[in-house]
Order: sequence, then structure tokens, then C-alpha cells
Amino acid sequence: MSESPWRTPGAPQRTPAAIRRRAAALDAFIDLVLEGNLPPTPEQVAERAGISIATFFRYFESLNAMRHDAGARMLERFRFLELTKIGEGSLDQRVEAFVALRVALWEKLSPLARLQRTVVLQDKDAAKMVDYVRGVMVNQVRDHFAPELREFTVAQRDDAVALVAMLTSVESWEQFRLAYRRSPAQTRRAWTNAIRAILQGDDDR
Repeated sequence: MSESPWRTPGAPQRTPAAIRRRAAALDAFIDLVLEGNLPPTPEQVAERAGISIATFFRYFESLNAMRHDAGARMLERFRFLELTKIGEGSLDQRVEAFVALRVALWEKLSPLARLQRTVVLQDKDAAKMVDYVRGVMVNQVRDHFAPELREFTVAQRDDAVALVAMLTSVESWEQFRLAYRRSPAQTRRAWTNAIRAILQGDDDR
């Protein structure tokens, strides 16, 4: 995966100890969010990371600045966006692998995604991160299901890609889990069946 585009260019070099402390603070922020603290306070982050509040503000101007860098750290820690064996196997095998990855992604990281989405209108960096992740996911759909998509017209191909990407988005995950009370296993089954139907198309294409 290419380097995330929201990393701050020209960041000053830091000592190894400072790099470790800063990473510990970012990990503390991420872990607190995943535990349901939306958003955590600088004091909570500093305490979890084992640093002083003064050290926190030495590395981050604000909690918003930390959230910006936590996006890059998240991708370093969690590899749920990486789909191995792109395009390999039968359609059923590829659909199952794709859905399993998406379910694992949102089971773990939906609180972080929710936090990012709450600030996209006010924070252009948060919006940039959301767009980047969506772009990665769309490209995965195109590459992983290329054999089936080649049989479609251009318009049908674009529709199918959009449908699969939307179906397995964090917004869809939260609708299935919260609004419709579907378990992860039920969500996985529904997504698998729907994607298979989308990609198999029909005789009237």
C-alpha cells in the first residue's frame, strides 16, 4: 500500500526515544477510541501512554492534530485494508475472502471510522483520509473481481463496483449491526450473497 497522503511533509527529525513516546501516545489515542472514548481527552491519552501532559503538547498542538496523525498510525498497526491474493480463486472464494476482510475491518475499527466521519465537514485532513480509504476499497473491488467485471458494459461495471463498495462500507456495517440488529455472522452472510448476485449479473445485461 502506498504511503498515506495525509502525512505531514517536512516533519522534523526526532530521537528514537521521542519517536517511541510519540507512537505510544498515538497508540493510546487509538486504543481509547476503540474502547468507546469518543474522543478521549489529552489527559486520558497522556495517562494511558505514560507521558506527561506537557510532553503530549510537545508532540501535538491539539487533540485534532493527534487525530490527524493517528490515521497514518492506524494503517501501520492494522492491516485490514490489505487484501492478499487479489483476483485469485473462484468467484465464491474471492467473495468470501473479500467479505471476511471487510467484516474484520469494521469489527475492529468502526469506532475510529465513526470519529473521522464526525469531523469531515470541519477538518479537510479528516475528509482527505476518508476519501483515501474509500479509494483503496474501490480499487480493491475493481482488481479482485476483474474477471466478472470484464463481462459488463462500462456503465454496468461502474454500478457494480459502487454497489459492492457501498455494501461493505462502515456506514453499511453500522446499519446492519445497529439499525437492523444483525450479528457479524448474519452481516457476513448477507454481504456474501448480495455481492455474488451483483457480480453474477443476469441474462438481460
